[in-house]
Formats: sequence, structure tokens, C-alpha cells
Amino acid sequence: MKEKQIDISSEFAKAIEWTPEWSTGAPCPQVFSNGHETYLSYYTDEAENTSVLVTFFKSLSHRFGIVNDEAANGHPLYEKGLETYRAHIIENSKWIDEHKQIHKAHPRYSDEHWKDYKHFLLFFHDEIFEVIFSGDYKIEKFNLTMKEIAIETARRLNL
Repeated sequence: MKEKQIDISSEFAKAIEWTPEWSTGAPCPQVFSNGHETYLSYYTDEAENTSVLVTFFKSLSHRFGIVNDEAANGHPLYEKGLETYRAHIIENSKWIDEHKQIHKAHPRYSDEHWKDYKHFLLFFHDEIFEVIFSGDYKIEKFNLTMKEIAIETARRLNL
């Protein structure tokens, strides 16, 4: 069977390594943001109450929801490398391009400002999380409930 070729000159999803992986059944992802950092938490399948908190630094925008695994083939990137239950970097991101287009109205706009922005997409069981950020990201693992992770995240957001 011939493998499908992806046009890399336009927007496409490239699966990336991500550990720890989220639960395929009930990851219960949650998102918190303050305009400078975006936090994503989820459960793993490792052990009861094993949770992860991911911090995306210098975040510009995020979105959460959109589609579940049963409707994945309706997503615009499905034929362009998108895989369920995987983390991706979106190359040639149309969403970053939309932000750039909006910001061109700024009198000091510069294409150089956008060179470090990345678009990540994480495909969970019942939702997708996407984030645009220009900093780094940090993944931390805890033995905490989602309520306890939410309290810790709120503390970090309000330091």
C-alpha cells in the first residue's frame, strides 16, 4: 500500500514526541491562561491521580474543544498528518498567519517578531487543545487530583 504524501508547502501537522502521554480514556484536560502563560493539565494512565501540568511560556493564543476522536476525519488537518491521541507541531500554520495579518495594523509591525512562534496541537479523546507561543514549554508530573492541580495552577497564575 502506498503511503500518502503530505504537501509540506502548505499547513500540515507533524506528530512530535510527548511524555508523559495522556490517558486515552479520560484525560480530563483543563486549560488556564493569563495572557502570558498558558497551562494545560491532564491525567495519564500511569497510576491513579497521576497528573501532568504543562506550562507554555510567552503564549499568544489558545483554543480548546473543537472535535473528538470520533469526528477526527472532519478536521481540516486530518488528511495532512493529524493523528488522534498525539501531540503535533503545526507547520506553516494558518492560525499564526491570521495573527500576523491582524498585527500588521500595528505601526511597528515586523515579520522578525514572529520567527519564534510555534503552533502546537494536542489531540485528546474528547477535545483538541491548541496553543501559539514563542517561549519554551515545561512538562511536570504530579500525584495530584485535578482539583489540586487547578489550585496549584491558580497560585502560579497569580504570583
